[in-house]
Amino acid sequence: MSGVSREELLSWDLLSPQGLTSNQLKSYQARVDAVHAVVAGSSIAAVAKRHGLNAKTLALTLRNTQQTSPDGRPWGWRACLPYRVRNTSQRLAAEFPAAAGPGAFNSFLRKLPEFEEMLIGYAGPLPSRNERSPKFDRFFKLLKKTVQKSVPADRYPANDKSCARRSVLQYLKRLRQGSPFVDDGFEIEDATLASQLNEVFALQMGDWVQFDGHSLDTNFNVEGEDADGNPFFQTITKTWLIVGYFALMRLCSSWWLSFSTNYNGTEFNAACAESLRERSVRDLVVPSMNYEPGACIGSLSVIGFVATGAITSVDNAMAHKLKVNRLRMASELMGVIHLGHSHVPETRGHLEAWNKRMEEAVVRKLPGGFRPAGELSDATKTNGYKFENFPMQPTALEDLMDVTIAASNISPINTVQNRTPVEALQSFAASGGWLFATKDHEDRARSLSKHNFSVTIRGDRRKRRQPYARFGHAKYRAASMKNRWDLLGQKFAAEVDIHDGRFLHLYTASGELFVVLRALRPWGRSPHSLALRRLIQRRSRTDGFEISGAEDAVIAYREHVRRNFSSEHGAALAATRHRRDLDAASEASPVAKETTLPLAETGQQRAPAEDLFVPITGRVNLGRKGPKQ
Repeated sequence: MSGVSREELLSWDLLSPQGLTSNQLKSYQARVDAVHAVVAGSSIAAVAKRHGLNAKTLALTLRNTQQTSPDGRPWGWRACLPYRVRNTSQRLAAEFPAAAGPGAFNSFLRKLPEFEEMLIGYAGPLPSRNERSPKFDRFFKLLKKTVQKSVPADRYPANDKSCARRSVLQYLKRLRQGSPFVDDGFEIEDATLASQLNEVFALQMGDWVQFDGHSLDTNFNVEGEDADGNPFFQTITKTWLIVGYFALMRLCSSWWLSFSTNYNGTEFNAACAESLRERSVRDLVVPSMNYEPGACIGSLSVIGFVATGAITSVDNAMAHKLKVNRLRMASELMGVIHLGHSHVPETRGHLEAWNKRMEEAVVRKLPGGFRPAGELSDATKTNGYKFENFPMQPTALEDLMDVTIAASNISPINTVQNRTPVEALQSFAASGGWLFATKDHEDRARSLSKHNFSVTIRGDRRKRRQPYARFGHAKYRAASMKNRWDLLGQKFAAEVDIHDGRFLHLYTASGELFVVLRALRPWGRSPHSLALRRLIQRRSRTDGFEISGAEDAVIAYREHVRRNFSSEHGAALAATRHRRDLDAASEASPVAKETTLPLAETGQQRAPAEDLFVPITGRVNLGRKGPKQ
């Protein structure tokens, strides 16, 4: 900064930090330090990079420091204040707004800046239409106390019944969406929003795995029976393909089909678990359908071990509300778990491109395939076959998806130098490229579906009600807990498999397996997922389906679905979606090996305690510029 000496810097008026928020004070201090560095002889570009400033903004700040202010003195350090702070047009509100209206909430924030600081500092989840947030509810109580303490009772938002709850949520949502930082002369900072993880990290070919659900552009007709046992056809208008995909190698690692309006977290969990298992060829039901030579899914058959990637990127729409997914992905898939914005496919662009190729190559050639409606066009059929004339067989459709997905992994792609994804993986591994792998991948696949929580042993000795534990609309008991009244009221760590909710494993505080409980009727006979249990319970409350006297809820639900197959669209979806669980009801159910309770009065030595892993949890935000939280 030519023409300015250190003595002149000392002559400029110093500013008091009073009235500045923490972010404003931080921005001001960064510019003051930058001005000192430039005067000492450093370049503007180097100083701007060192202090996290825009070079053009810093150059404009340096010019403004030497300009004369209306009071006849140089602007000096006052020019280092953010533009909105030193601009006289941005004045504080004279008083709190009288009532709710356009601009009232912004006027309230200007009058009470500490309230805005509280909003900026909140990093917890926000409530949605179908899911509340206890953490936000506790935070909102603190906001209401601040309003009652600082705002007169006849002024907004103290006179608002909801205390501006909707405006608070809208402010937090806008804050989390992110926006470029605008300052002097509305100059945009260099650090803008990143839409892909490779704009944030330097990723190698095997580092990034994406999981997402894609709605297939086709209708299916499924055959079932009506209440009299006669054949009946029903339409399934929604089918989801959930895929695990190595983004930079274009290699599919797992897939799962879901016949439902919205796929659920249990099905997403199954797709993640499949990425850790050895994929073997299926016993195809269609004689003319064959695997291409060398076709495979996943990395195990290619390089001899299961690769998982350093970063797992998933959407945050429906499937990931299941808590076990967020917890177990961090412990079993490991690495960074990136929960992206829902309905923003750009953050998973590689997988979306793969979905489009699958649509054009396979799905739109099936009977009932169509091209979705656009902004200027209606939905159009992509072939001349009517899906009503071609009933869908789920096993054959799964065989088709497995064969074609395996073939896609050995198809040349331009983005990997016209090599196949398998060749790209082999070349990367042979060249010494780093790949993250899992030890005991089959055990990790099973552990991925384990849900951990705590239960309290209930019962009543006076009424001879034997000890039991309750979870997910079911009671669990074990023969070894009979007359163990000393256990009443005790809490245990519990574990259940979300794909088979019949058994509940209880653990002591030291991590030792204490006992295995089995669900009482009607939930203890047939294997079933917790998602199916919730569906059965919900249907029993809404449409008169009775399960209270049933010996087996799964078999009772199967009969209910069969009776309503011809009249309800949802019955066809349920029959196809839960066919594995429903078919399992007709097979012999395996008997769990019950663990004997250690008696309190005996000195029996227990087995060594197993190491319990506490999964990582918490929110991860990548590629967004904003205040540190």
